[in-house]
Amino acid sequence: MSLNPADIPENVIKEVVMWLVKVQDDDLTTQEQQTLLAWRNENHLHELAWQRAENLGMTLQKIPPDIGKQVLGRPATMDRREFAKHLGLLLTLVPIGGITYKYAPWQAVLADIKTATGEQRTIQLADGSQLMLNTDSAVDLAFNDTQRLVKLYRGEIYIKTAKDSAQRPFLVQTAQGRLHALGTEFVVRQHADYSYLGVIESAVDVIPKDDPEQNQIIEKGQQTRFDSTGIEAPSPLDDNANAWINGVIYADNMPLSEFINYLKRYRTGVITCDESCHDIYVSGSFQINDPDHILHVLEKTRPIEIEWRTRFWAKIRKKQR
Repeated sequence: MSLNPADIPENVIKEVVMWLVKVQDDDLTTQEQQTLLAWRNENHLHELAWQRAENLGMTLQKIPPDIGKQVLGRPATMDRREFAKHLGLLLTLVPIGGITYKYAPWQAVLADIKTATGEQRTIQLADGSQLMLNTDSAVDLAFNDTQRLVKLYRGEIYIKTAKDSAQRPFLVQTAQGRLHALGTEFVVRQHADYSYLGVIESAVDVIPKDDPEQNQIIEKGQQTRFDSTGIEAPSPLDDNANAWINGVIYADNMPLSEFINYLKRYRTGVITCDESCHDIYVSGSFQINDPDHILHVLEKTRPIEIEWRTRFWAKIRKKQR
């Protein structure tokens, strides 16, 4: 039976990619082999992802040549770590029963501008507007005589628009619709099933893809979520959620597991949080450019202990009294 790629959660994909990179880099030690085996046996989805990776290793030659050249590069010249990361991307696209192709994920790989995990990047666009990409994000730019369009495929962006002498509209396209900036400063994040918008200055017109007549203007100091058919009622802007613009994670009595899930976006590898930590909370502001330092600070200030299985794999549990 062919299994849907959506059966494998994103966090499992990231974990198997970590192992793929490790295996590609060098031979695993006996301890690492045992850790990998334990990981595969820990959850049926782990084993499914690993089997899919092994299957892809044998069937990549079936990919059409044009796509193979664009996405995978030539095997003789591609860095092995990069190859493993692209293989991880394919795990989200390819069921075990055969090769399939989806448009948007390929776009993210081939996007004009991308950031890696933990990377942030700020760019001044041709019209003078400012574009900032958060960790693990990808966009295309489509500026012409009639419009200024940013296509967001993955991740999160901050935009501060500049006045345009040609009065071209500034648009952001997500999987769920389009945003028309009305002389503004705003944040957009692409989620699996919806898009998030936070308006810092002026206003943004939200236009759902499948029902454009249901558009709504979101004002300064408001945020909303929308899918392809509708828009949630706006709520007050959560400035803490957008603190990444200033390189900060801000937590106010946040459950540790929730904080760790947020931190995962900025760190390559695997961090797991044991259920014993359910009653531990985090407050404070943290610089996101050094996630490992944040983990060490938490270990010193909260009743937790961190087991480092490898340099890329950390397991957090409540400290035993």
